[in-house]
Amino acid sequence: MRAPPAHTTSVRIKRSMKILPLSVGFREPSVPAVDVHRGRLYPPSPTHMLERFLALAAAAPETVALIDGATGRITTRAQLAERIDELAARFTDAGFRDRDVVAIQLPNSVDLVAGFGAILKQNLVAILIDRDATETEVARILAHFSARGLVYPNGDEVLVSTRSAQRPAIPENARLIKLTSGSTGLPKGIVASDANLLADCLNICVTMGIRSGDISLGAIPMSHSYGFSNLVTPLLVQGTPIVISNDYLPQSVMDLCNQFACTVAPLIPMVFDHLVTAAAGEFSTVRTFLSAGAPLPAVVSRKFRGRFGTPIHTFYGCSECGGITYDREGASVERGTVGQAMENVQLSSARGRLTVRGSNVSLGYLHDADTFERFENGRFVADDLIELCDGGEIAITGRASDLINTASKKVNPREVEQVLLQIDGVRQAKVYGEPAGARGEVVAAAVVASPDVTREQIRTWCRDHLSAHKVPRIIKLIESIPLDERGKVKRAALAEL
Repeated sequence: MRAPPAHTTSVRIKRSMKILPLSVGFREPSVPAVDVHRGRLYPPSPTHMLERFLALAAAAPETVALIDGATGRITTRAQLAERIDELAARFTDAGFRDRDVVAIQLPNSVDLVAGFGAILKQNLVAILIDRDATETEVARILAHFSARGLVYPNGDEVLVSTRSAQRPAIPENARLIKLTSGSTGLPKGIVASDANLLADCLNICVTMGIRSGDISLGAIPMSHSYGFSNLVTPLLVQGTPIVISNDYLPQSVMDLCNQFACTVAPLIPMVFDHLVTAAAGEFSTVRTFLSAGAPLPAVVSRKFRGRFGTPIHTFYGCSECGGITYDREGASVERGTVGQAMENVQLSSARGRLTVRGSNVSLGYLHDADTFERFENGRFVADDLIELCDGGEIAITGRASDLINTASKKVNPREVEQVLLQIDGVRQAKVYGEPAGARGEVVAAAVVASPDVTREQIRTWCRDHLSAHKVPRIIKLIESIPLDERGKVKRAALAEL
């Protein structure tokens, strides 16, 4: 339990007592069907996320918005709108004023969604902090971005703490600060407007065919960009309900999907891998399985498709602009791609680096409370290196920052990984650079393989298939690649092995 900071006010969680019947479908009896394929997610007005949700709540107040996967309790649109009003009033009582920055650190919950809705209502700016961040990490984030307050859980209550701070140097239309790793050890903020978030949501729903009558499994963290864009904003913009869970153990994922008739399941590669080996039964209602947050291995895609008879759709994006490409057909990783550009997103490359243009591109970086760097003309140049493939599909060939500089020669880790994965018995491989003094870096490889695979066998294979400077000098045979909860490789942990 977090100790309440000074100057706190508490908000007691109100719970709906309605219990959701099993396998119930949700429909819009009083709202016309939404034609997502023509891009008409909602009439042109209202143009803000909260206004859209309040219009939906007024049209169909008893329609389900959120379902607690653990208890079956539901929150209707009207109840969510009421909770937004309650938290907005608490923000006013706490002394928050127009454009103040307020951080939210909550697990997947009604109050996370309502808290962001209250941010919109009060014209504040939100920072969504990972639910597992330590008190020390949270304190550094609040100070670094000059936040005026924090919304966090304390048992069955939600507390709102306040602190003295000047407003950071952000544009007037800023609405959300996403956190990403910074080069100084402190996080870097990605500043998005209501219009950026709305555009990304519309692109996602149109491209993926997600409708208001769908039911999304909400097991991935809603505080992360992937979960926020695929769960929170579709609920606010078009009313797509969410089954809330903070557990994505494989059997729990399957059971929740079947119990509550989920039709869309956004997950991460690690969960798909575990579903193949550890989940009993079949998915009965899921139409679309989405994978994002980390690269999906082709072998996992093939095994999942073989086990469940349905493909995984890769969703590629970044915090700076949300969705970039989507695999409409399914199983694109087995073709070596991440699908085609999202609707309304323009892609190009300069010297192989990906450039993204569109209304979804965020406003810019907040390096610290006093330093804002604007993205010019709705354009973001990513670190990813790409190739354009047949049918307009995009292949990610590496990252500019991941290139290994060994004796002034550049090595693309992806190229070496692809060679390693051709060796019989090698299941996973991650290639990276380890410091080597005046040489710069040496190529290192962490390899998960069967017991009969040896280091010398790996070196021999690589010498036969790669230039000498690309052959790994360091080979680590390990039991598993260290991953974080999003399924991304922990690079620092690799170097320590």
